[in-house]
Amino acid sequence: MKFKKMIFNVLPIVLVGFAMILIFQLGISLKNNEIPNVFNRAILYVKTGSMEPTIMTGDLIIVNVNPRSIEQGDIITFRKPDQPEVLITHRITAVNGNLITTKGDNNLISDGWEINFSKDYVVGKYLFRSAFLGSVYELLFLNSINLLFVFVISVFLIIALIEIKNIIIYLSKQKQIEIEKEKQEMIEKAKKMLQEEKDL
Repeated sequence: MKFKKMIFNVLPIVLVGFAMILIFQLGISLKNNEIPNVFNRAILYVKTGSMEPTIMTGDLIIVNVNPRSIEQGDIITFRKPDQPEVLITHRITAVNGNLITTKGDNNLISDGWEINFSKDYVVGKYLFRSAFLGSVYELLFLNSINLLFVFVISVFLIIALIEIKNIIIYLSKQKQIEIEKEKQEMIEKAKKMLQEEKDL
């Protein structure tokens, strides 16, 4: 029971602390004109079909904003060199020192601005996509909420589900322990009664 109370007392503090970390990180990212991320993961919405069929229009993609390396063949998200406020997600076709060239899988050739541009424009490395989450985002949030909030909400939902699962597992184990204890007590009582009858 004490452990159960501790879980319910500590859990809200942990969630609030996590929320404060997210808010703090958001502030730093916005101040430095960076893409808001959590644990080096950023979530972005794909608006064009330049990477189809690998990445479809309307997908949500997860990007690692601190990759160990980027190589030819990797899909990256980067700031358009002549328009840094615009984010592009294309595949690397060539690496030449600190310069890279990219091309959309659905494009015949590389555009002029994506030939031999600096790695400094790279935002992150593509990890995976979700058409389902993209559809949910489009239905509920498009043009009405920042992508960061979608990510934060998703993180909290995942954390909540994990915590609920852990609590249910813990309570189930505690219940099982109590049942086993009651069974053992009943067995001991039965043994004691049988022993007393034998003694008589």
